[in-house]
Amino acid sequence: MIKTARTRGKRKDAALNVVLIHCHYDRGGVTTVVLNQAKGLVSDTRVKKVLLLSGLRSSGIPDDLPEKVSRFQVEQLEYDSTELGVETTRERIAEICQSLTSLFQRERLSPADTILHWHNHSLGKNVALPGVVAGMAKLGWRSLLQIHDFAEDYRPSNYSSIVNASGAVNGNAVDDYLYPVASQIHYCTLTRLDTQVLRERGVPHDRIGFLPNSVGVAEQSITGCIDEQQEKLKLVRKAFRLPDHARWSVYPVRGIRRKNVGEFLLLSQLSCEDRYSAITLSPATTVEASSYKRWKGIAEHYAPRAVFDAGHQEDITFRDNLVASDLVLSTSVAEGFGMAFLEPWLFGRGVVARRLGNVVPDFESCGLDLARFYQFIMIPGDPSWIESCRHECENAFQESWSGIPASILPEISSTQLFGGSENKTDQIDFAFLSPERQIEVLRKIHSDRGFLAAVREGSPDLVKALNEPVSDEVIRHNSEIIRSEFGLSSMRDRLFQLYERLLASDIDSKITNLSRADSVMDLLMRRQVFYPCRTEQVSA
Repeated sequence: MIKTARTRGKRKDAALNVVLIHCHYDRGGVTTVVLNQAKGLVSDTRVKKVLLLSGLRSSGIPDDLPEKVSRFQVEQLEYDSTELGVETTRERIAEICQSLTSLFQRERLSPADTILHWHNHSLGKNVALPGVVAGMAKLGWRSLLQIHDFAEDYRPSNYSSIVNASGAVNGNAVDDYLYPVASQIHYCTLTRLDTQVLRERGVPHDRIGFLPNSVGVAEQSITGCIDEQQEKLKLVRKAFRLPDHARWSVYPVRGIRRKNVGEFLLLSQLSCEDRYSAITLSPATTVEASSYKRWKGIAEHYAPRAVFDAGHQEDITFRDNLVASDLVLSTSVAEGFGMAFLEPWLFGRGVVARRLGNVVPDFESCGLDLARFYQFIMIPGDPSWIESCRHECENAFQESWSGIPASILPEISSTQLFGGSENKTDQIDFAFLSPERQIEVLRKIHSDRGFLAAVREGSPDLVKALNEPVSDEVIRHNSEIIRSEFGLSSMRDRLFQLYERLLASDIDSKITNLSRADSVMDLLMRRQVFYPCRTEQVSA
């Protein structure tokens, strides 16, 4: 049995209770992660019960939960509906701590046998949550803080809300609020790079863990999908009125800004004439929907083999779209983990994607063959045009953080901003272009066959990857590694290791601050380049 530790170091055998906490459980990535964790936990005899705790939204939680799992709602855990100041935030923290304490008492949970497992507490969607973590820690509760995404990673509106709520005047003060330090507070991240950021920031090494997501379709049969492909392809061709010879690629995401939809249109232009490429889902928020609608209109004129809303087509399921395809695409410029880089291989589908430096190394270190991923798509141009494009990117960066006090923002050089490619005077990566410049390029490629040929010549490996099939050997190799390294049992084992280390910790009476000078924002911006699509504003 798992052993738990009391404040004075006494230990006793006890069954474990786990409370999985997120602001909401609507359908989406975090909800899927939580459900996979709950599934793994309840399969272990060491676990007594699992609570799924969120705000009022829970459409992604099925009705047929396992016997050990129950769900609860606390309204104050929802996303903030208004901007909160320092005093209001303090009041909200006290309210939530009281609500949680009362709930845990009713459920007969105690700090000695319970772990509070928080998801994205520091993202800034609910600015009170870091204070709640600290408040519950002072009451003796142990917390595992799982960071999927950072507010510091080009989410300026989130970060601005955190600054206002905390009253911070510099980056270190923001970190003191977001990342409390105590023996009973541990952290885990989805990537090793994010783990390294927290370590460099000063979180003790023995309180940080690496917890990649599990892939939930590990039982999928590759052979079955291959046998079904022609049947599903006929359905897709009919549904979207495609030619009888059309091949099908899918980008299985919501078309939000960081998914770099303009580059998805570029890939459709670079593909062979019989390939049609589909993005599956439209965004749910007004800001994201405005950008998506604009790209949809551009595609009608300049990228006619790009299909939008493929996941909203009646009688065509997500699985139908995926099985009908012979290739999965991703042009995303930012991912917390990169699930879309893994799942398609289990359906027997290869992946062509932009190589993201924060996630791809973790996958390749496991042995995955991701040779078809691309680093950039270089667009040729005269020096004055390239200089103008770089200047626009720099302006977009400055504008994105304009609402944050200068005392908090780090100084970023052109080398950091452009990932070391700023010295090229006759070409620029498509992803560094402002959306307006991306549209300019898409128009020129559509009307100028010579320019299209020049872009293709600049990215021969990418063009080959888009148009030649992935070998069966690579698909089998990658799918076997994914089942082994990212299956449910692997995730459960890693999770229990983190829990056991947390349960063995003492309980500090005080919450302290991080010790290093560089803030999390400093550290992240040195590692992550900026892409203008992430923060663009499009009028509705």
